[in-house]
Amino acid sequence: MRTSRKNILLYLFSFILVIYMSYLIFGGVAKRNSLNKSVEYTDAVIVDFSSGPRMRCYLDYKFFVNGKAYHGSGKYYSKSDTLSIGDTVVVVYDRTNPNNNKVYRDYK
Repeated sequence: MRTSRKNILLYLFSFILVIYMSYLIFGGVAKRNSLNKSVEYTDAVIVDFSSGPRMRCYLDYKFFVNGKAYHGSGKYYSKSDTLSIGDTVVVVYDRTNPNNNKVYRDYK
């Protein structure tokens, strides 16, 4: 009986993991495709720098579309970048959903 319960839990965990991984993969592909179809370019102002998992550095930026502010973040290469808070960077965003955005150099 215990083996059966363990097997059920293992199958359930595996199923949930597959669903989650599929969501991550296909969700990312859908965002990328939407961005490619409706891409717009604008300048954004760097408002902060932050660090994420594995001590990776990110730049946080803000830009405006039709008077509304949007935020995003992109990779910051601390060894080669000479960016400061207040500098501008080019960002790309989805015309239909400006929350789907990234720094132009990460988009290429």
